Amino acid sequence: MNYQAKQVELDVKKWLVSEEKGADACGDFDYCKHCDKTIEYPCAVASEKADAANKPAVKKTASAKPAAKKADAKSEVAATSSTKTTTAKKPSASKSAAKK
Repeated sequence: MNYQAKQVELDVKKWLVSEEKGADACGDFDYCKHCDKTIEYPCAVASEKADAANKPAVKKTASAKPAAKKADAKSEVAATSSTKTTTAKKPSASKSAAKK
C-alpha cells in the first residue's frame, strides 16, 4: 500500500468532514481506534490495520479435501474386496486347433 497517497486521501476526507461538522474530525472515524499519531502516516496505517481486523478469517478447505479422498479410497477398497474375482480361462486346445 502506498501510505503517502492513502494519507492524502484520508486527510482530504477528514478535512471535508471537519468543515461540515464545524470541528476537527480527527478521531471520529472507525479506523481511528488503530491510530498512532507518532508515526509518519497515522491515518493510512490505522486504516490498513482496521481493514485487516475487519476481514473474516479465511478457513482453509484444502485439508478437508484429502480427508474426503481418503474416505473414498477406503470405501473403494471395501467395495472391491467384497466382490469375487475370477481369472480368464485359457482356451481349450481343441478350439485353438480348430481356428488354425
